[in-house]
Amino acid sequence: MVKKTVFFITLLLGFQPLMAANPNELVEQANKAYVDGQYSYAIELYEAVLEQKLEAAELYYNLGNAYFKENRLGPAMLNYERALKIKPGDENTLFNLEVARARTVDRINPVPLIFYENWWRSFYSFFGTDVWAKLGLLFLVFSLLFLGGFFFFHTRGLKKLAFGLAMFSLLLMSISFFAARTQYHNTFTKREAIVMTPRATAKSSPGESSPDLFVIHEGSKARITGELGEWYEIRLANGNVGWVKKNALEMI
Repeated sequence: MVKKTVFFITLLLGFQPLMAANPNELVEQANKAYVDGQYSYAIELYEAVLEQKLEAAELYYNLGNAYFKENRLGPAMLNYERALKIKPGDENTLFNLEVARARTVDRINPVPLIFYENWWRSFYSFFGTDVWAKLGLLFLVFSLLFLGGFFFFHTRGLKKLAFGLAMFSLLLMSISFFAARTQYHNTFTKREAIVMTPRATAKSSPGESSPDLFVIHEGSKARITGELGEWYEIRLANGNVGWVKKNALEMI
């Protein structure tokens, strides 16, 4: 499935050198190549758009689909994850990511979360950072309006109603800003990577002579917890920790 990007697509005027072509034309050509089953060419065109420092969730989604059709699980999952950073909670991207994950060699079962942690993760992932921040500002305005009503109204009943609504708006404002902060941390400050090589051996310390701990394969996701020289310290969802060569991973 191909998604239209947020770019304004112009009429297709013919093929041009990739770096000289308008990004809208490249996207249109890439979408057509994908529909025609020319997945390698679609990948080349989508990547050419990204090289022009332009990005969109739909662009990463389409690129992930093209890589998946080529059975390149590492790049496919990398681009699905990048799409989710821009558009968290997108159902199509989440579904395709799970389909791709089912084809990977590793079966990494995450450490179970407490029920309220699962609920909170589902809640803050519903919107992106900017949406949560805008909601927080909106509830702040509401709270100020209701507080103004509290001082303006003269009847006891209306004063109580205005004060209650002001406190409720402040609560919703706090929740929205906290969700924005959490989403920002997960999107922009938490360092995660995808294994891009067929297999990578995790060591007990950053060095070739260090004992092997475990092996991870293409498409596996890891959190970067440290780095030294040409090595990353990674933590898997199941809690395993080890050191892997940087060239085996690509940052999301």
